[in-house]
Amino acid sequence: MNKFTILIFFLLQIFPTAINAQKARNQNSNFVQIREENGDFNNDGHVDKTIISIDTVRTTRPILLQIFLSQLNGELKLAVSSNKIIEEMYPTNKNGKTREFQIPTFVSEDGLLKMISEIKGGMASYHFEYLNGNFELIHVSKSTWDGKNTTTETEYNLRTGTKIEVEKNLGSEKIVNKKITKMPLKPLIKIQDLLYSDLTVY
Repeated sequence: MNKFTILIFFLLQIFPTAINAQKARNQNSNFVQIREENGDFNNDGHVDKTIISIDTVRTTRPILLQIFLSQLNGELKLAVSSNKIIEEMYPTNKNGKTREFQIPTFVSEDGLLKMISEIKGGMASYHFEYLNGNFELIHVSKSTWDGKNTTTETEYNLRTGTKIEVEKNLGSEKIVNKKITKMPLKPLIKIQDLLYSDLTVY
């Protein structure tokens, strides 16, 4: 194989990759990065990365989540890209007003990817496990306050279909009420398929 043939072969190999990379850049060219978090999100012992960016062109200002996973060669590869799981900065139903809550944070904890979000009256933590090449929602934890004297801690185990609600008096660890509910079992949802509205049902 002569040098010219080798050159042609090399160009044919890299050309599709270059085109795909250019397409990816063009698709996200309106987005500006606003947050970056590092952690072992898929529990393989290597540092991964999440990047949150905001669209500077569309009036609703969609927010893009990207998850990059470490490869054996040390490089980061895009595994997830979604602008649906985080509420837009100016949701269409709010008539030009900004979103009510802060943009969520993504952390690595207990071998899981956790999305920590502000919700009405408190906070919620959505737990994703890396299964079969995807991050799947397996658990939701919520802690809320009714604005008076009661706090409620709610746990959803999506693998067993169990919901546990524990009520306590504000400032006390004594359980006032505990309720366990069975929910219909459904297939675990992949993070890229989740809409912001899906999370509000928990």
